[in-house]
Amino acid sequence: MIAVAAALLRSFASDRAAIALAFAAPIAFFALFGVFFRHLDDPQGMRIEIALVVSSAEPAADRLAAAIEARSGGRIAVSRAAAPDAGRALGRASAVITIPRGFDPRAPVVEIESLLPLPGTGDAVVQLVAAAGAECADTGDSGLSRIAVHDRTRHGALMRAAAPGIPVLFVLFALSSLAARGLGDDEAGLAERLRSLGVSATARMLAQFAALAAIALTQLVATLAFAASVFGLVPAAPLALAGAAVASAAACAAFVVALSELCGSRARFAAVAPVCTLVLAGLGGSMVPTVLLPEALAWPSNLIFTGWSIDACVRAIDGLAAPFELAGLAAFSVACLAVAALSVRRNKFQ
Repeated sequence: MIAVAAALLRSFASDRAAIALAFAAPIAFFALFGVFFRHLDDPQGMRIEIALVVSSAEPAADRLAAAIEARSGGRIAVSRAAAPDAGRALGRASAVITIPRGFDPRAPVVEIESLLPLPGTGDAVVQLVAAAGAECADTGDSGLSRIAVHDRTRHGALMRAAAPGIPVLFVLFALSSLAARGLGDDEAGLAERLRSLGVSATARMLAQFAALAAIALTQLVATLAFAASVFGLVPAAPLALAGAAVASAAACAAFVVALSELCGSRARFAAVAPVCTLVLAGLGGSMVPTVLLPEALAWPSNLIFTGWSIDACVRAIDGLAAPFELAGLAAFSVACLAVAALSVRRNKFQ
């Protein structure tokens, strides 16, 4: 029995894919969540970044804005934005406070929108506005102590981020499994048999891409349809969401095809693909929404295709356009297919 156990341990030690999954994957997972939880606990970590938009020229509105800015400190940071949509342009803003055009100090109304998907953020912003109004009232603006706060928050931000984020993670896992099986079939002689039938390696690669993209699109559509039917997550721009899903599926499929061609063997691909999937999914926002991550972990989502996929789908669900994300996904897919084609030609002439 000892000899059998020793043989199994030697087999495990020689399997780089098993070692990567057993040790590198859980360490990478813990590193991501460890940084996230430390960020939550750190007094200087999770902060409520508030964009203050003043659209009124009323002097009382300016005094109220100054009182709100003066209460910035600790976990709350307030900065003025120059335009009504500048709060979204800040990217990392947790909330927007808008003093609207036509502000009347005798019946003051202030609008807020919470962008941070954590309980209590909206309440904290309301209390901030009320405290600033009370401070202005103490200095002579009596009407500002009775500020009506209109909450424009669209709730469910975490669910909207999870709807595309979770399937993107499992799409990469599913496509990697299928690509590994394809590499195994090629090593068993399938590639040679197809070549003898007149099917070129490039045509086989493109066929693999088309099949994987169709599978990925089906996974995304199934999850988004489930979210809409069961949880009421109906997209405000369904055609834009369909386009985002197609672009995301193509990017995932192109990446897996390129990675499999670069690896060349099933053993090498099985060792590399799970780690790449976890890194891309973690940094892209599949596991933890990027708005909750510290800046050091959140900014890579702007540079990788998983982040573009999630952002494009979320913006479509919210009824917003995502031209830059869609362009990035299209360019990334073409680049990956070009890399895969070059790798196929290189392997052919080796």
